[in-house]
Amino acid sequence: MRRREFMFRSAQAAALLCPILSIRRAEAQEPPKRALVWVNSSGYPFPEDFFPSGTENDWQLSPILADFEGLKDEMVVVDGIDIRNSGLNPKGNNHIRSMGKVLTAKDVLAADDPQDGNAGGISVDQLVAQELGLSTLELQINNNSNDHMRHRPFALGPNAFKPPEANPLAAFNQIFEDFSGGDDPAAIAEMTRKLTLKQSLLDGVSDDLARFRSELTGVEKLKLDIHEDAIRRAEENIAKDLQALAEGGLTCEAPNAPDVGNAIADRAQAMTDLAFAALVCDRVQMLGMLWGFSGQHWKYEWAGVTGIAESGHDEVHHRAGERRDEYIAMVRWDWNQLRLLIERLRDTPEGDGNMLDNTVVYATSNFGRHHQLDRIPVAFFGNAQGALQTGRLVKLNSTQNNDKVLTSFAHLMGANITGIGDEPDCGPLPEL
Repeated sequence: MRRREFMFRSAQAAALLCPILSIRRAEAQEPPKRALVWVNSSGYPFPEDFFPSGTENDWQLSPILADFEGLKDEMVVVDGIDIRNSGLNPKGNNHIRSMGKVLTAKDVLAADDPQDGNAGGISVDQLVAQELGLSTLELQINNNSNDHMRHRPFALGPNAFKPPEANPLAAFNQIFEDFSGGDDPAAIAEMTRKLTLKQSLLDGVSDDLARFRSELTGVEKLKLDIHEDAIRRAEENIAKDLQALAEGGLTCEAPNAPDVGNAIADRAQAMTDLAFAALVCDRVQMLGMLWGFSGQHWKYEWAGVTGIAESGHDEVHHRAGERRDEYIAMVRWDWNQLRLLIERLRDTPEGDGNMLDNTVVYATSNFGRHHQLDRIPVAFFGNAQGALQTGRLVKLNSTQNNDKVLTSFAHLMGANITGIGDEPDCGPLPEL
């Protein structure tokens, strides 16, 4: 699996709760809708360093977003979104509370560790995936994984984290390991056999779970519901894959199996390559990316930042007034990695347009300035097949909690939820 590129005609479910891999039909009338949810914890030193200036349709990019000029017509920046300052607040300067609420808008639940927390509810990416029957994948750009809430914005429900994968090779294996390409009839027959066996296995597991349901209550029953939902989506995707095998599927390119060390810049490149390949080959339709973690201690030497002895968080974020330029350079690098991925989507033809036309990108941070929960960065990219008017700076007349903007994201994806989080009937932002 270390070839420069290889071609695929089928997919095989790697495991019951792994992302279920499906192939896009070449003759499809409408490209599939998909989403990228991107969370970064850097915040900004001062509001004007992130938020553009000007009016809704005549605005100028900020220093952090200065390199987004080529995407300006494809984006919407929203100024005036807060994370609700309520509920459990474990020790740690809002690191836990903000990460737990940035995608759930739900108060954090207590954990055994007083400096940690548990998810209070489902995150918007998983809610939309369940509503629309989408396959999901969660990635983290970091050089180690961690079981702390600082690393876990994605959740399947209360007390049910969806931990992101921080190892590029493990992420590659989830997406591509079981694929082989070419037109060899024997290989196609073998793939058909494996898919049929997997389909039979899932049928048997579904029967067993149905019998087991009557014995469960509370949280255990919720976990069973989540498990059954994953199995249902696996069955649907296997059926699609078997049909694609029978009728001929769309070939796609995949990257090399990544071979990287602990260097953050190398891991970032590997993960963004995998993210693009997973989307362009339709292996997943809901992709979550956590850029670092809340309180990351990177030095950012790869971004040209100098003079950091130990920790960018401690030495720069905590001294924003003194080291403002370095702070901007660090956050600008983070957002530029997202920009490069979005540009690849924009430059990839699809249907009558490009992949970005059929993708909703929701980008945010769990912090605004320093460790504050107010005025967090929020930006959308892509017009959601014409549903979103882009090229705008939306300055809200009054600050709004992030439950409304998360609901707007769900609506752009076609999931008409009434709300999310602590106010399940909050509704979307009228400005979007």
